[in-house]
Amino acid sequence: MSSEALPISPARFAEATKELSLATLHLKVLEIRNDVAHLDYSNEQLLPYAQGAVAVLGAATAGSSGEPVPDQDCIDAIKENLAVVERKLNQLKLVREEVERRGVSWTEFQSKEEAEQQQAEAEQRTARTSAALAAARQPAQAATNGSATATTASTAGNPWTDGTFQTGTVRNGELHMDAVAGQSLGASADGGSLTDEQLRRALDERLGLSGASGQDGEDDEDGGLHL
Repeated sequence: MSSEALPISPARFAEATKELSLATLHLKVLEIRNDVAHLDYSNEQLLPYAQGAVAVLGAATAGSSGEPVPDQDCIDAIKENLAVVERKLNQLKLVREEVERRGVSWTEFQSKEEAEQQQAEAEQRTARTSAALAAARQPAQAATNGSATATTASTAGNPWTDGTFQTGTVRNGELHMDAVAGQSLGASADGGSLTDEQLRRALDERLGLSGASGQDGEDDEDGGLHL
């Protein structure tokens, strides 16, 4: 094989692209893709003969059974085509590097298949990121919900805070009730303040002392507590 028939080296190819215009580089990209498509199609046609699934005309068969055998020429042709495809794809990579070196987006040189593949890869990355974020939020939400549930359970239905149980002391013959949690002592039902007399009467009614006090709401002379 003469030296002129040898394929161009990657270094020489990269150097040559620097002298080409963007329009010429665009045509070179189309040429490379066309060559790769033809080589792929050729390999698809040769594959059945290389595998021995189909007999080549005039080729030998396996003994008396007449079964076709893998054709070595087709096997060698596929290997050679694959080597050329690899070299063409490397040239395409070098063209892209030159295009981007000039500050031009490779998007203008992309084929429809490349654009669709890039879009699919971007959508897959977005889906994986969304799934990861959702998984990261779940433990935090569970911890927040659990804390809120525990807080509610600790306050709901507590007889010491909802007014069911009340405590008080007797000082100088008078009953003084302790304030209920969340309520102010001496607060009326409508949110106002009770007078001393109203508070005394309310306490007497609650403890059953309304009948034990003197007339006109006056306390017993001895100041005793009647239960």
